Amino acid sequence: MEPNSKRTPGRPKANNQDASVKELILRTASQLFMEFGYDQISLEQIAKSSGVTKASVYYYYVNKANLFTAAVVQMMTNIRRYTLMILERKESLRQRLTLVAEAYLHNNSHVNFDTLMKEATPSLSEEQLEAMRDAEMAIHLEMANEFQAAMDRGEIAKGNVMLLSYAFSALMMIGNRNDVSSLFTTPKETATEIVALFWDGATAHKV
Repeated sequence: MEPNSKRTPGRPKANNQDASVKELILRTASQLFMEFGYDQISLEQIAKSSGVTKASVYYYYVNKANLFTAAVVQMMTNIRRYTLMILERKESLRQRLTLVAEAYLHNNSHVNFDTLMKEATPSLSEEQLEAMRDAEMAIHLEMANEFQAAMDRGEIAKGNVMLLSYAFSALMMIGNRNDVSSLFTTPKETATEIVALFWDGATAHKV
């Protein structure tokens, strides 16, 4: 590069720090969106919390909707990876489901995700919404595969594995509601009750 040549304003130096800067912005955005919601957070706030310039944020993400989509897809990818790691353990399915629920409740203690998506959806394109749906579906498929394996082992009754996956996800989201989680002392206690309800239904059960 010529000594007097200029970079595009706000463009980070092209070196191995680029990926870490992008990841920092994405991680900070995820935390802020989950804590305060979509409407309350601006790119300027994300830049300030990340310790970078607003122009740097724009270099990687052209607008808030683009950054939000990337943040949700990354969050879903991380959930899928961690869920799969738990499901590959040797405990019973019920024990593993409790660990999955506990991890979910521990890491989603702020804005309800449904509320967050309702705020964001008017600002998102159909392509962006589809990317998030695909990322979410990948989680359901992992759960469905495990339910199918449990059915094949005779551990649970035969049924529609995707319905089971959606039902378990819905119960975890209910457990994340403040008015529900406040009924219990810890995410572990909430997770145990959620899985008991999922596993036994409304019949009497022993935890």
